[in-house]
Amino acid sequence: MLRALKVIGQILASASHSREKSRTTDPQELLSDSYRDLARLARQIFAHADEAPYPHVAARLRQIAEEKRTTGDLLRRKILGSDTKLDESSLAVNGGTNHWERMARDLADHTAVEACLLERAAILNESLPEVAELLRQTAVANHRHARIFLDLIARADPQAEQT
Repeated sequence: MLRALKVIGQILASASHSREKSRTTDPQELLSDSYRDLARLARQIFAHADEAPYPHVAARLRQIAEEKRTTGDLLRRKILGSDTKLDESSLAVNGGTNHWERMARDLADHTAVEACLLERAAILNESLPEVAELLRQTAVANHRHARIFLDLIARADPQAEQT
């Protein structure tokens, strides 16, 4: 259990250090970054679902990934336009040495994306309040994924079944 907490701490620390504060106030750039963050995270979770050890866990991860992809696509269409194409070639997938670490990484990255969405909403709040509200709604809609990840992580921990 101590090892598990230590690994989670390292993953969360690396995610918070790697998340850069938005250096721009350009709405187009902030929204493009938001879309890319959601698209990258969806791709990562889909990849982790393919490696999940149990079909029901893989299905749950695919559901989360599909919701993130759908939300990102909605954001792209609604704000950037349906014909806008964004470069997705650099959307790197973070991994882990086992299923538990991959899900812990997904949780950390989910938390970082949620924080970025809220930060960008705050930046845009005065100039584009309707866009800021959409970013806040996107963060709120995806917030429940954190609870699901926590549940899956607890069940995946090999020490969870021992007393």
